[in-house]
Parts: sequence; structure tokens; C-alpha cells
Amino acid sequence: MKTIGIVTDGLSTLEVFLNNNIKMIFKDKLKINNYFFNNLQKGQKIDDDIILVMLRDRSIKLKNYIDDSKKIIIINRSVKQKDIYRLFSLPKNIDVLVVNDNKETILETISMLYHIGINHLNLIPYDKEKEYKDIKVCVTPGETHLVPDYIEEVIDIGHRFIDISTFLQIITKLKIDEKEVTQRLIKYSEEVISIHSGINHTYKNLTVENDELKSIIKLSKNGMILLSNEGIIKVLNESVKNILDIKEDIIGKNIKNLDDKELKDILNKDKTKDDNVIKYKDKYITINKHTINSFGKNIGSYFCIQEVTYIKKLEQNLSKVLKDKGQVARYTFDDIKTNSINMENTKKLARKISKSDYTVLITGESGTGKELLAQSIHNDSNRSKQPFIAINCAAMPENLLESELFGYEEGAFTGALKGGKKGLFEQAHNGTIFLDEIGDMPMYLQTKLLRVLQENQIMPVGGQSVIDIDVRVIAATNRDLLKMIKEEKFRADLYYRINVLPIHIPPLRERKEDIDMMLKHFIKRKIKVSEDVKIIINDYDWPGNIRELRNTAMYIDTMASKDEVTTNDLPHNLTNIKKDYKKDIDYIKNRTSLEKTVKVMKCIKNHNDLNKSLGRSAILKELIKEDILISEGEIRHILEVLKGRNIVVSKSGRKGSELSQKGIEVLKLLK
Repeated sequence: MKTIGIVTDGLSTLEVFLNNNIKMIFKDKLKINNYFFNNLQKGQKIDDDIILVMLRDRSIKLKNYIDDSKKIIIINRSVKQKDIYRLFSLPKNIDVLVVNDNKETILETISMLYHIGINHLNLIPYDKEKEYKDIKVCVTPGETHLVPDYIEEVIDIGHRFIDISTFLQIITKLKIDEKEVTQRLIKYSEEVISIHSGINHTYKNLTVENDELKSIIKLSKNGMILLSNEGIIKVLNESVKNILDIKEDIIGKNIKNLDDKELKDILNKDKTKDDNVIKYKDKYITINKHTINSFGKNIGSYFCIQEVTYIKKLEQNLSKVLKDKGQVARYTFDDIKTNSINMENTKKLARKISKSDYTVLITGESGTGKELLAQSIHNDSNRSKQPFIAINCAAMPENLLESELFGYEEGAFTGALKGGKKGLFEQAHNGTIFLDEIGDMPMYLQTKLLRVLQENQIMPVGGQSVIDIDVRVIAATNRDLLKMIKEEKFRADLYYRINVLPIHIPPLRERKEDIDMMLKHFIKRKIKVSEDVKIIINDYDWPGNIRELRNTAMYIDTMASKDEVTTNDLPHNLTNIKKDYKKDIDYIKNRTSLEKTVKVMKCIKNHNDLNKSLGRSAILKELIKEDILISEGEIRHILEVLKGRNIVVSKSGRKGSELSQKGIEVLKLLK
């Protein structure tokens, strides 16, 4: 019978607990021997098949008493799920004292708690030389007698159980292959939280019954072939027989002995490459080869073979389903039209960002096109053929947002659908999820989202197990998240988790070069835009950005009946704005004679009222008639100043100058 030695510092209740813990899994399959460091004699040898120690420094000390250090396994420990729930219910960011029997085990306990997700508390290691009068809560793994008397609430999570990862090491080293042991370990994994994320789930998958595996292999549309390291064909399903036109039974044969040379070449693991497309007997097939690893050793090769025509059909079906559900990104970088250097630089940055797989945070005012940029990033990424899921965190009621994002199990709440519902994160698997207006996400969901980003796992509402996901997150907001952090309205740790690749979209008022171009693009019919209209739209701040500009174009499309858009065809929000022209007037005063400038503007206005425009010479003649001492050079300078402020519009040729609508309003103020 194989033996396990457990070496601890001295006799205590811990030895009894560990012995019982091991017997829970192995029953009478192993013999357990206990040793204590303070009783070991010089020259004594421990010859058990496996030797367990609690701490890393003890494993170094133990090497003096064993002949092979490979026998040593350092015990990883965790806790039962039911014992940890009280910690999750504690308020975030409070100080919690962690007490154990020595400094190293205290730090080990803290590390274990962080590993299993207790990251909302400030865990303080206990030092018996200090007092912690301000701390009201303490957590300890079965060492309540060491807790100071002044601590108000003690959470005893009990002796820590041996983690499943340690049991797997024991099974591997001792080469135990007992079905009963496996079944007990699976049940055990459902109660004890693994500090190694995903180990429970993986272990369960590896122990699926053979008949279930055979059913899956038989029903699969993919061609499956399994080879041993010696080249023996172990598995061959019906699909691969149809794809490769295999008529005979070749299971159990060595590929060296196959008569079919083409098939032999396919299965030659030294030649075959992943995603290899080849022509095989008048059809095209793809081949993917995977090495099968068991307990750190390569035991064979698995081939997945598909016919290209079948893959194309799947892609067409997938594209149709995604389009029907609206789970596709329609826009690309080519749809982002701009004449602005600022926006062009933003596009260049976004193209670089699209090639990575990190989380993106897009900031910008409402209406600047954050979702357009998010879709473009997705379509330029390696995930472009996968789903693009968008959700507006501000538009969804708080009580529905959680179930929409993470899904729910059947019976999770009143009105839940039979069979439950997949959440948007799960629907976006292998693709991209766009979280618009993330600054409006409730605080309790921010905590849950943080865990998703850290662990790549979600837990549906009402669920008991986690689901692994592979999703790229693109978040967007028009809020000042740093200010919200100071106001404790947004989690700082979530901000730094999503702000990996930040990108800012400039507002329309900072990219004036785009306004005229975009307006013409949004107006569906060809129509001329008057100079007065151009001045108004360029002077306007566009608080609604591109969204407001598109709405204005729609208004013009409906109202403009002539060949030219005039100020009468603009919506009232552009024409009825009370403008402050103080800066324009100050500019004129500092660069010209205000009295002469007013005379020039009046002269132009009088002729404009008669549907006439006039040039410098004509203005000079009119002013001389009024006995105003002015030169043509002064008039030229005044006109240049007024043009620079969009007060005067100069027409080509000899048509002269006209006052703009802005010029008319400024003249009223100057009078």
C-alpha cells in the first residue's frame, strides 16, 4: 500500500484535521504517517511515497530527511463555500484583521482570500505586538483563541481544507486511477472553493463517462481522429469516414501500415500544420491538429477535419443569424469621414488599438460617434467575424441591467423565462461587448463587472456555477469618471481596469473643418449652402455634436424649397440664439478706427438693402461724399479685419462685399 507522510511543526488538532481531510478522498487506499519537525532526529530518513508539508520554508528544511525532494508536495489550502459567504456580505473597503498562528500562515491566509475573490476588503495581517482598536471585524481559520478580546465580530472560516490542486498532484505522483476516488473528488470540488480558477470545472470535464464521450464523437459533424504517440488510430468517427471516403475499418492500425498514401500523409503529425487547407480526392478540407496532454505528458494527437463547403455553409448561417439578431457591427473606419487633423489622429490611434485584444475606454461628449468608433474597432480586429453586442447602461433600468448583462437561471425571480436566459456577455462570447454610458452603471454592478474583467467568468443571476467567457470589452462614457471617483460614484479599481487603451473623440466644435462637409453629406439632395448659413453653422457650438448636425440636415431637407439653403431654412435653435459679440467688437476696436469701421459697414448695409454689393473704390466714393477722411488702404484694412470675424463676405470678381447676418447684428450693437 502506498503511503503519505504529513510533516508539521508539532502535535495539534491540525494533524487530525488533515488526516481526516485526506481520508475523505482516498479512504483506505493510502496509509498516512505523521511526523513532527521538533521530533526528527539527525540522520533520520522519511521514506513515504509522498510527503506533505504546510509551508515552503518547511520543504527546504525537510530535504535533510528525505532521499528525493520530488516527493515533497506543499499543501495548498482553501475553504468551503458555505464558510466564506459572511465575508462577501461585509461592507466594501472596511479594515478586517486576519489572525493565524504565525506571520507566514497569516500572509498565506490573506493570499488565499484574495485568490478566491475577497478583494473588496482591506485585509490587515495581525501582529500580536500591536493593538487594533479601530478594527471591529476579524477573520481566522480556526484560531479564535488568538483573536484580541476587543474585536467585536469574529468570523471563523474553520480549518482550511486541502485544495483540489493538491489532491490532483497526489493522484498524479502516485498514479492513482480509481473511479471511486475520482467521484469523491468531484463531489468534494463542489463544496470547497478552488484557489486555482477553473480547476474544478476542468477536472469534471476530464472525468466524463466513456459512453457519453462516444456519443458526442459519433454525433459531431466534425471529422475526428485520435492517434497514440506510437501512431495507432484510437478513435475514428463517422463524419471523418464520409469526408475522407474511408471504407475499411482502420481503428487499431498503425498509420505506417495504411494502404492509402494520401490518408497517411494527412495523419503524419510531423508534416501536418494547423488550419491547413488541402485538396483531397477532389474536395477541399481543413485540418487542425492538437497535442493531447495528460498530467504533463503528451499521450497522442487529435485531428479535427472539416470539409470547406460545410464550413462556408456554417459561416453563411451564422452571418444570417447574427444579422437577424442585430449582433453585428455595421460600420468601419471608412465610414468615419473627416477633414480634421484631430479626428484623423483619433482614427489612426483607433486602428492601432483594434489590433490588440485589451479593454478600450472611449470618452467623448454625447453625439460624437462613440459607438461608430467601437464598431469600427471591432470590424478591424481579429474578432470581426464574431458577435458585436451593444448595450446602453443608462437606458436600461437598474433592476433589469444585471439580468441582461449576466443572464439568469430558471426560477431566479418572478417572471423569469423557463429554462433561464443567456446574458449579453455570454452571447458576445469570442466577440466584443460595447458598454455605452458605463459611467451610469450602478455601483453594485460595477463590482460584478470588475470580477468579470479579472476572471473572464460570469455567474448568472440565481446561478450556482460560473461560466467561462472570452469577450473583448469596449466601454464608452460622456461623464468625467475621475471626478466621479472622487465623489465615490464610480469604482477606482474598475476605472483602471477599463482604462487600458483610452481614446478620446473630439467634439464637433473642435473639428470645425468637418461641419460643412458633414452637413452636405447628411443632406440627401444636392443643394447650395449660402455663405450666411455657413457662418452660422461654423459659429454654432453644436452641443449635440454630430447627432445634432444630422438632425439639422434632416430639417433642412424638409424645409428648404429653393436651390440654396438660406437662414430661413435653419431650425430656431441655430437662428434664435442670443449671441455675445463682445469679443468681435473688442477685436475691431483694437485693430481699426471704430468710427470709420461703422461708416464702412453702414455703407455696405445700405447697398445690400438695395440688393447691391460694392467694392473698395465704390465705398471710398460714398464715404468721400459724406466728408469722411479715409483712404482706400484704410478701407482695405477694415475689410480684412471684418472678413476675419465673418462679419463681411467678399464675393469673387468685381461683385464687392456684403454684410453677413452676423455683420448685421454686430452693426446694430455698434450703432
